[in-house]
Amino acid sequence: MLYITDQKDFASPFGLLQGLLRLKKKLFDRVVFALPPSATGWTDNLPDLGIPSVTKIVGDFSYRGMIQAAKDEQVSCIAVDLDRHSHETILRGLALHATLPVLFVNRGDIIGELLNHVIFATDWSVSSERALEQILALGSLIYELDIVHVISEKLTVKDMRELKDRLQRTRKICLDEGINAEAHIYAGNVAEEIVTASKDYRGSIIVVGSNTQRSLVKRIFKRSTIHTLIKNAAVPVFFVPYTAGGD
Repeated sequence: MLYITDQKDFASPFGLLQGLLRLKKKLFDRVVFALPPSATGWTDNLPDLGIPSVTKIVGDFSYRGMIQAAKDEQVSCIAVDLDRHSHETILRGLALHATLPVLFVNRGDIIGELLNHVIFATDWSVSSERALEQILALGSLIYELDIVHVISEKLTVKDMRELKDRLQRTRKICLDEGINAEAHIYAGNVAEEIVTASKDYRGSIIVVGSNTQRSLVKRIFKRSTIHTLIKNAAVPVFFVPYTAGGD
């Protein structure tokens, strides 16, 4: 995992990483700290993580630099622990261009049990199915799961019936894996409704994929939608891009 942070004026640099360590071996097996040049020496006194870790000073502290660092280090995912306002360019760039799963957390937010209540927003695109694979792999750590689909255009009766059937099939997949899951339909602006769902069900994290292909219900989560979601969500967002795990 590439762990991106600048830790400027922040008293607890290890808070988010402590919460992520429960995911080790399931989501990542080592940590690469991606830091700006000014952060040299920050990791000198970190406690033992129980997995290999190294520090990488990234001279080009931009989304391009981070994507290149992730490629150079051959990591499986990225965690971003940055202030969403002062680093919006990096967040937007990763949302638009990352080819690995990315966990976005607004620096300084209080993070509880990350997988206590997962909000999974799906449109059944390839990336949504890959996001579901990630959820199933972490199933033993998930206490509750709410599966959400957002309608943003008028559907026919046939489309609505198909949508409900798909939601129930997805729910059954999760139930069969021992995950306590419910399914919901929202209507409106995609990013806004996902944020609303996370508040309605008191979610601890949002999991979502993005794609360039149209789904069977004619709705996609575009990367611009992902950026809006990252900016507005009050909880961490785990984003699985279309190319994650694929060509």
